[in-house]
Amino acid sequence: MPHRLFLLFCILILAACDSGEPNKLSLDDYEGAEGEAVVRHMLKNLPPIDPEVPKVYTIVKGPNLQSTSMPFVRRMEDTNRTFISGEVLTMREPDKSIVDPRSGLSPVTIQLHEIKRTGTDSWEVVAGWAYKKTYERYGYKLTRTVNGYVVTEAGRTEGNYVKPAGAAK
Repeated sequence: MPHRLFLLFCILILAACDSGEPNKLSLDDYEGAEGEAVVRHMLKNLPPIDPEVPKVYTIVKGPNLQSTSMPFVRRMEDTNRTFISGEVLTMREPDKSIVDPRSGLSPVTIQLHEIKRTGTDSWEVVAGWAYKKTYERYGYKLTRTVNGYVVTEAGRTEGNYVKPAGAAK
């Protein structure tokens, strides 16, 4: 009987470690240097959505929008943006919009949807942003170099954001 329990325990541990897809990083690993590089790239390249309204930002991970830890978020403080934990966001009636309960502002949500290792120093990443009902999702190629990480946009995969006429990017 103890051998069976031990075997069951080992199987459960292995199942918990497996992300379900070969080379796919676990959600905890999204908060590593690779995830940070992609989030920084996205923050730098966000379009000018509703520029006259102050913004708060939140970072989530995975398809189920799991909130990232505040130590991960604090690594973005040098971007001079106000971040809030996804765990404290509330829903406002009647339109069921998500807001920061302190300021009442809708957050710009950065989502690390999926990160897959494609080589020793390369990854494919699916990530996106959303603000109110406007969103975009992109595929990225991430490469580690001697100087850090290089994020290359592989293309927009979905979204409803429309660039204003005359906008550069």
